[in-house]
Amino acid sequence: MVAMENVNDIQDAQSTQDTDNSIEPKKLVCVRFPALPLSYIFDAKGMDLHYGDLVLVNTEAGLSVAKVVGTPSHDEAAGLDEIKPVLRKLTPEDRDKLAVIRQREEECFRFCHERITARGLPMKLTRVEQMFDGSKTTFYFVAEGRVDFRELLKDLVEKYRTRIELRQIGSRQESAMLGGIGSCGREVCCSVYLTSFQRISVKMAKNQNMTLNPSKISGLCGKLKCCLAYEKESYANLIDNLPKPGKKVFLEQGEAVVVSINIINQTFVAKLADRRFIKSSVSDILTEEEYTKLSEQKAAENARIKEQPHREQPVEAASDQNRPRGKRKRSSRRRNSRRKRSKPE
Repeated sequence: MVAMENVNDIQDAQSTQDTDNSIEPKKLVCVRFPALPLSYIFDAKGMDLHYGDLVLVNTEAGLSVAKVVGTPSHDEAAGLDEIKPVLRKLTPEDRDKLAVIRQREEECFRFCHERITARGLPMKLTRVEQMFDGSKTTFYFVAEGRVDFRELLKDLVEKYRTRIELRQIGSRQESAMLGGIGSCGREVCCSVYLTSFQRISVKMAKNQNMTLNPSKISGLCGKLKCCLAYEKESYANLIDNLPKPGKKVFLEQGEAVVVSINIINQTFVAKLADRRFIKSSVSDILTEEEYTKLSEQKAAENARIKEQPHREQPVEAASDQNRPRGKRKRSSRRRNSRRKRSKPE
């Protein structure tokens, strides 16, 4: 049994299900266990297995039921030496037995939860998993720190008379076990196909110009969303091409200071010396030499315009229409009085 620690090592189960509800029969298949956010490679031994089929496999803990989620990549399959085989596809009898096991798990969950409450232990029970052959039962729980559960373990062993394991998990593993719908409207990635948890930092959200609101960038587990790492490299390469906010740049319009950037469009907004804001792209940025040369050319052009002789414009005599209205009326009255005097009596 070989674990796959890379997301790219298995096919996207959801997209495979959307296009075709079956996968091409392969010798090697990837299976996923309900209680573990990991995918393992098994030898199908020529069996015709499809996506979503339940199979019985032999693990270090015992016989367990797993779900077929895809096929391994060629590179991953080439480096494998010894792979455990798939025992068989679940038969109707196996499915009936699995239903009985699920009922036992629910009963174990209720009993363990009662004992946790009775003993006042600071722990939250998440899931109970019982091996298909009944050789072992695992109780998964979440707690903020270390918990002394020795008395609880005695209660469980006395009750079920089998091998008992109490395993503490983190909030991410809890979300992977329980599942749920994320803010994107799809099932959380950790419960579908993720095989490992990467380190997620706030810097990834900053590089993507996301609002640093905990409710926006956090998943169901309360941690930063795993999907922030999906486009980390792409955003890192794009942001390297843009000037950082607060940096001085040289543009054709003059020296400016970068105020904000748009990573996707590869543009930025800068503030000029005269307090004007201008939107520019990376291609508009000039080097200091280019800006100095352009400034000298503009200064020479302005000096040449000032040295040209200034032509005097001829001043036209003001007409009656351009004169003040009062003067026009006075002159018209004088003309009328002159005409009256010149008339013969």
